[in-house]
Amino acid sequence: MNQRLVALIREVTGVGFTAGLVLIGFGVLGLSASPPLAGGVLVLGLAGPAVREPLRAQVDHAVAASYLASVPLAPLIAGGVMLVFLGASPGELQTLGGVIGLLAVLNHMLRPLYAFAHYLLARVSGVLA
Repeated sequence: MNQRLVALIREVTGVGFTAGLVLIGFGVLGLSASPPLAGGVLVLGLAGPAVREPLRAQVDHAVAASYLASVPLAPLIAGGVMLVFLGASPGELQTLGGVIGLLAVLNHMLRPLYAFAHYLLARVSGVLA
């Protein structure tokens, strides 16, 4: 499978899983989704891209570097979810974090299906070309 596609799948998985952990953490701390909290998390997420490349450059392993590079983007997803669900209770934040984390793990488990679809598309486009 195309290595750029593999890296993108890893990054989406890392971002989703980490965003889920952020939301679950806020729920465990007893915090509700409020505009100041969502804004603060979004500001933190906007600063994340500045540390992506230095994180990626410090790790020699390609898979670990891909996951670590996705971590700084997770607050953007978590803050966006909090903005959509303003006023969510701590329990609801935990549930939202669990759903996002579950979707990230599902994305990770569907990688063989993505590879098969990529293979089929490559074969069909090779036949038609």
